Amino acid sequence: MFCYTSLFKKSRALFYLCTILLLHACSIFQPIKRTPLHYYTVTTTLSPLSCNTKRFSRSTILVTQPRANAIYGSTRMIYIPDCYQLQYFANNQWADTPPHMLHPLLVRSLQNTGYFQAIINTPSTTHYDWILNTQLLSFQQEFLTSPSQFYVALRAQLINAHTDRIVATKEFVATQTALVDNPHGGAIAANLATKKILSEISYFCLQHM
Repeated sequence: MFCYTSLFKKSRALFYLCTILLLHACSIFQPIKRTPLHYYTVTTTLSPLSCNTKRFSRSTILVTQPRANAIYGSTRMIYIPDCYQLQYFANNQWADTPPHMLHPLLVRSLQNTGYFQAIINTPSTTHYDWILNTQLLSFQQEFLTSPSQFYVALRAQLINAHTDRIVATKEFVATQTALVDNPHGGAIAANLATKKILSEISYFCLQHM
């Protein structure tokens, strides 16, 4: 009788142990819940520039894709939490790299001047009179002040394609206060800051031609 009772207790304990292991295994193989990624883009609405000193010309210009440091060559959204610190938002990204997003906007901004006969966005054997090279120096949300600000900096270089001479070089900086201190607020501020810089670069080109 004793052996039977002991065996029954061991069997029941083994049954409970198997049940627990089975339930644990089921929980392991359940899909892991991931925080969804949020994607943002820079698609600034550009207004036609009014310039009384420049009229339509037959000039053509090549607008090369902006160069950038390695940290701005990915889709990760950069933010600065404190001096000399650089971080990436975990669940928020740009829809494309900043240089790729800025390139067509530079082209559209120059188109809106109404000055050029043609604007070329890729190097080719096509004849062009001018070359606009740019380098992205900063593209980040900074939390050094409250509220935070989005900071955009670009260096522009205008070249005479006929002589290969650098006509002018200038750095452009724009900051825009974020309405909300989060990636969404930063993305809105990025669009507004980019709009400012695009207008300034377009005027820069017209002034030196």
